[in-house]
Amino acid sequence: MSDTLAYSTGTLAPDSDEALLERFLEGDDTAYTTLYQRYDRGVLTYLRTIMRDRREVADDLFQETFVKLFRERTRYRAGQEGTEAYSPIKNFRGWLFRVAHNLAISHLRAAKIVHSINEDEETHRWDERLMVTVEESYASIYGEGTERRNEMLYEKLRSCLDLLPQALRDVYVLREVNGMEYEEVASALDISQEAARMRLSRARRALRSALEQYIDTE
Repeated sequence: MSDTLAYSTGTLAPDSDEALLERFLEGDDTAYTTLYQRYDRGVLTYLRTIMRDRREVADDLFQETFVKLFRERTRYRAGQEGTEAYSPIKNFRGWLFRVAHNLAISHLRAAKIVHSINEDEETHRWDERLMVTVEESYASIYGEGTERRNEMLYEKLRSCLDLLPQALRDVYVLREVNGMEYEEVASALDISQEAARMRLSRARRALRSALEQYIDTE
């Protein structure tokens, strides 16, 4: 096994992302299929959330994301042959979502429809009291109850999510929908973990406020 990679399958669980990635880079296409099946839904959900009503664009970006993964094998082999430097992927999930994020942002910037956060987040401290999920905040409505009511509230949550600024929505989807750790979110979005926490705090606060309006009227 080449020492080009920074990890070794001998020290990793056989089904871990990094072990599968190493096997794929070495020529095992079934490992690629496993990685694809493991993350296809999460990546597609993330891209469709970013692109909102541009569903076809999101689907195209989804395909491009996994094409870039497949091209990593070519880059890896070039590194083995000494014709091109290769930097190992140390956190596969963070890398994959960062690829998807960068593709989406590049598209949005080209279309001139990217909106940034108006406030300077570095001047705002995140509040620990807000660091709970919407489901935890409203356990009574996300737990037992009529299926129809929960369905309606979920749709309202999705509608409110669409209204969040891009930067807040990105963090919320990566953390809450895809269950990524703050380190992975920060890596995917190329921001600090502190910034990721602050953005998530603000996203949760905005969503909770919006859901309060719906809940109070029912």
